[in-house]
Amino acid sequence: MNKQEATSLLKELLRECVLSAYSFILVEPKPEDTLSVGYKIKIITSRDNKYRQQLLAITKKYGLSAIEKENQIVVYKPKFTSLIRK
Repeated sequence: MNKQEATSLLKELLRECVLSAYSFILVEPKPEDTLSVGYKIKIITSRDNKYRQQLLAITKKYGLSAIEKENQIVVYKPKFTSLIRK
């Protein structure tokens, strides 16, 4: 996703999921990245965070993918739409 798309998504996530401004990192694109296009957003959250499912739903609404890890979710625009989680 480009910087403007990432900014719009972050604004919605901050508004809808009550995230702290310190709970996310905008990761710049890397040419060697084979998984995603453009910027990624890393969001620090616990597995029991009540906003986690809402965050994933918003991600899906924009046609983005997410990788869930123990204490974070990485949101990205996949290079291939067949990689989008259903």
